[in-house]
Amino acid sequence: MAIYLGKRKQGDLILFRSAQIPTKESHGHRFTAVIGPFRSKVGASFFARYGRNNPHIRTVEDAERLARADARMEQAIVEESMTDEELASARECEAQDQFEFQPPIQQGAIPCPIILNINA
Repeated sequence: MAIYLGKRKQGDLILFRSAQIPTKESHGHRFTAVIGPFRSKVGASFFARYGRNNPHIRTVEDAERLARADARMEQAIVEESMTDEELASARECEAQDQFEFQPPIQQGAIPCPIILNINA
């Protein structure tokens, strides 16, 4: 299935897959516009994050090429090569790590930001 980005009324982009070329009749109820098809989720994600008003991205091929050259997309590139089982296992481990390394909350404590007054 091909990968597309659908633009919603709010202006955000939603990644979706479609076996057929999206048309106004098939996807117009969900999106105001559709961009794609992209070759990979990496290219689509790069376009969604960094493509808006980027003069270097004129086509989906530009997004694919720039995504693979951008260090910020390294995690997405690694995940792309993983099987569904490997990815699920990695996400489970990540969630467990976050749970284990959260600082304990004292009962009755209210978390609040620390503000430093440098004008005093």
